[in-house]
Order: sequence, then C-alpha cells, then structure tokens
Amino acid sequence: MGAVAPKLEIRPGSIRDEEFVRSLSNRVFSVYGDYGTLLPEWMVHPAVMTYIAEEDTKPVGFTMLGLYVPDRTRGYVADLLAIAVMPNAQGRGLGKELLDHALATARTLGKRMPVKEIRLDVADTNTRGRALFESRGFELAEEDHGYYQGGQRALRMRKLL
Repeated sequence: MGAVAPKLEIRPGSIRDEEFVRSLSNRVFSVYGDYGTLLPEWMVHPAVMTYIAEEDTKPVGFTMLGLYVPDRTRGYVADLLAIAVMPNAQGRGLGKELLDHALATARTLGKRMPVKEIRLDVADTNTRGRALFESRGFELAEEDHGYYQGGQRALRMRKLL
C-alpha cells in the first residue's frame, strides 16, 4: 500500500507568514524581479488577501488576491497578484488547488460586492503558468502590459466571474 498523500489546507495568511512569502518569492520569482521585497509589503495592504497552503502544517505555497476598481461603472476587479508553490511540491496539482481557491474567493466576494472578473499578469516565458491559467478559463487580454524587471513581457489574462 502506498503512502497517504498529505492533506492540503489553505488558510488565511498573516504577518507570521511574511518570512515564508519572502523566501518562496525569492526562490520562484527572482528571475522576474525583486518580489521577495515587494510581495511581503503587499501582504499588509488592506485590499490584499494572502492565503497559505499547508501540508501537514508546513507551508508549501501561497496566493495573493487584490481588489481594485478600474472604473466605477464596471465594479470591482480581483487581481491574482501572486501564486507560488515550493519547488519540491510542484507537479502534484497544488497550483491548481490554490488557483481554484483564489477563484472561489473572488466569486464569494462577488456575492457582497460587484466583482465582475479576475485578472492576472504572467510572463510570456512562463509556459507552465500560462497553461494552468488557461486550464481554468483565463484568456489573454489584448492590452500591452509592459515588462517585468527581468525583461520578460508581461501578459495580462482575465476571466469573467
């Protein structure tokens, strides 16, 4: 009989998770820029929700979801600011579970306020990330969204909720 897969729990993040977010951001996002500094700063912003994925009480990933109003006529937009999984935990579906959690969170917010869509930016070189987002119904937006500090082109993707 094989080993039992660890149970994944996704919980709200707190300031206690700052070092984990910093460390994982440095590991997985450093090719794109200094997100080890930037993302922990976003954690304390009142319009940003951070969620930590844990297996057997050990953190293995996180998401950051922000809310903003692009214009008053269209309501709120949820922005998936970051999604990350520890390298040794990748390839087991944790990214899908984290993304599904972020989508469910955005939909739940939409019951209390007019959240019409969720957006994200992904590097043109991040083929795994793009495939994950496309598998959940995200589509490329036509708009030019510039470049990451690392020189990669930033692609905007969106999904109507």
